[in-house]
Amino acid sequence: MTASFRLLLGPPGSGRTTRLLARARAATAAGQRVWWVGLPGQRTDLYRRAAATGGVMGLEFLSAQQVFYRLLARALTLKPLVVGTARVALVGEALKQVAGELPAPGEARLFTRAVAEAKRFGVAWSDLPAADREAERFRAVYRAYEAIKGERWDYDDFRREALGLARAGRAQPEAQLIVVDGFRELGPLELELYRALAQRCADPPEVWLSLPEAVPGLTPEELGGAERLPRRPNAVAVYAAPNPVAEARWVLRALKRDLAAGAEPRSLAVVLPEREVRAFRALADEYGVPLADETPKSLAELPGGQLLVNLLELPDYPTPARLLALPELEALAKAALAARVAGREALEALAHEQGLAGPLRAWLTRLEAPTSELEWARDLLYSLPELGGGVAPRFVDAAMERAKEAASLAKGAQFRAWWAALLRETRLKPPAGGGVPLLSATLASGRRFRRVYLMRALEGAYGTGEAEDYFFPEELRRPLGERAPQLPKRFGGRDAALFAELLTRGDEVVVTFPEADQGGPRVAEPALTPCAAQPLPQLPAGSAVELGVRHTFTPCEARAERPLRVGRTDVQALVRFERCAFRFWAERFVVREDPPWWRALVAELRALGRLSEVRLKLLQTRFPAAAPWLAAHGERLYELTFGVVLPTGGVGPVARLDAAGRTGREVQLYTFTEPGRPWGAAEARAWVEARDRLRELWAAAHLFEAHGVTRVHLFLWPVLGQPVAVYEGGIAAPTRAMRARQARVAQLYARLSSGDRSAKPGYGCRDCEVFDLCREGTR
Repeated sequence: MTASFRLLLGPPGSGRTTRLLARARAATAAGQRVWWVGLPGQRTDLYRRAAATGGVMGLEFLSAQQVFYRLLARALTLKPLVVGTARVALVGEALKQVAGELPAPGEARLFTRAVAEAKRFGVAWSDLPAADREAERFRAVYRAYEAIKGERWDYDDFRREALGLARAGRAQPEAQLIVVDGFRELGPLELELYRALAQRCADPPEVWLSLPEAVPGLTPEELGGAERLPRRPNAVAVYAAPNPVAEARWVLRALKRDLAAGAEPRSLAVVLPEREVRAFRALADEYGVPLADETPKSLAELPGGQLLVNLLELPDYPTPARLLALPELEALAKAALAARVAGREALEALAHEQGLAGPLRAWLTRLEAPTSELEWARDLLYSLPELGGGVAPRFVDAAMERAKEAASLAKGAQFRAWWAALLRETRLKPPAGGGVPLLSATLASGRRFRRVYLMRALEGAYGTGEAEDYFFPEELRRPLGERAPQLPKRFGGRDAALFAELLTRGDEVVVTFPEADQGGPRVAEPALTPCAAQPLPQLPAGSAVELGVRHTFTPCEARAERPLRVGRTDVQALVRFERCAFRFWAERFVVREDPPWWRALVAELRALGRLSEVRLKLLQTRFPAAAPWLAAHGERLYELTFGVVLPTGGVGPVARLDAAGRTGREVQLYTFTEPGRPWGAAEARAWVEARDRLRELWAAAHLFEAHGVTRVHLFLWPVLGQPVAVYEGGIAAPTRAMRARQARVAQLYARLSSGDRSAKPGYGCRDCEVFDLCREGTR
């Protein structure tokens, strides 16, 4: 190892950054310039640590791409750049040229990532094996991409050209000290570039390479002269939460405790999987904890971007949610949500009923197939106040850039699909905030905090994404570090390095994980839980909700002060309460679909109470399918009373019956059922005596006790069919089944009156309409 090329090795948390910061301060104190090369997310943290002991002049943080740019700019060899999603558009054009038709955006994205991987390791299209038809197609697309790109450079071309300059000894960095820190590994081209800068420049800088372990490509001399640091111990605590919500609430209470104790917000951090960030951030509002969400967002995730993408996709995938993007169609969107319909044909029919067919047709026509794509895109961006006036110019400019890229590739309806895809592909770094950093595992890399809360430490929650490649499987790849220009093997056990790094991001790391969620029991990641998990310790309340300060009615208050007044409750509804009390209460707020026609007919009969000839004819008009049946059984229907409720007064459990008739001291009770069901006597009896059927036998028992009847006849009557007697000759006295139902109803009604709303996880969760509101359900 030369004096200018230095290697510092040490596991995560060994103090490599602290050691190199001291070297950087010494260099700046001597009047030297320092380039500190790391991941973009480390910039603020590095400057904060560097300035902790006073001002530092001459220290500049650069990403690897900025290093390449600086070297090429000083050598006056820059060329036009292909940046961001422009590469996706160029690959799409290459696919179109090879296949003869415009590809889907997803296919172009797949090829783009494969091209980027090949170029990152210096592999040309001609170096790739033509193993099968897809590999041959990729080679052709890669070759066409390079031809279409022409003299322009993408990011990987910058790396290659900068390396060529350094190899030739013509690269001259502006710094006298270059520190490369905060990376878990370095690719072979980057390693060779920094080595060449230290060894072949006319005025070589001092280059320090900081890595957690040796990487392929280092020489024995370099490894022999490396400075090695041992790991510094840090405190790690592991806690198990019963569910994700309890875990999130505990972490927010802990953060509030830390801030109240005087902790600097930037000295704390929360690390969790990126897909969990939005939910955690929303819950933080309840606690008033200031969070600085550093996870990058795509243009489509911004408020204006969501609105724009909904408009672009509306003609192809019309849904109520997308209709909400248009103020004049808000009423149609609400009607569609209530009717639970989607699709162009259904929405057009509903719009005709609502008198909104004209506005819907006008918008669909306007969005269907633009002729002048860029002019159409600009008009669309400014057509709504939410897009034109309420969105920052940064968004409008970025959206128009994506429109230009899409217009260079696609026309008409395909332009809309490509524009939406490029909006989703564009990632914007959020502005720096002053709260507690909210980080993904990648954003936490190379940074150090006083205390870190590492959440969702579950199997599969964190990882480096090692997976088989679509074009070139693992057996066609070579180990990283071999000289031949070939793709390296993907599976290298990188997850272990990630887990080790996550456990050292703070002087104190608090690891939490939920033992179960709505999908069932969960298993903690062993590599992230180095010690036995303890239950969450008690912490002071962190929000008004936890303090019990409420201004609205809740079942808890009602149960604490007095029994809940549930009034007259149908005994059959108590079966649903018995299955799951939480579902019973919550489903009262669910908007139901329109019932089938025969149930609507029964509901109409119940509401009428008694039938007359006029009412019968009105029913025949409203329900033409049942007109012959109503006419055939008119005389019997005239004798019945519909919608009978037993008992007739007071509060407590009641039986709401479809119909009843009386002859002296004998009573007939009727239950209407769906059309076409063939009831036999045995089947009818089994249905009435089933465990989840309470109404008929409970009503019969009440009639014997309170009304002095001598016989009760039960009938099941399928609509459009004939009534079927459940018991031949009727029931002459209360039976054991009837008394059992009375006792069961009394017990369930007492539970209902107490305000019980406990969930009962089980098989019923599979079709529960309020599953997403429940914290205990399983599927």
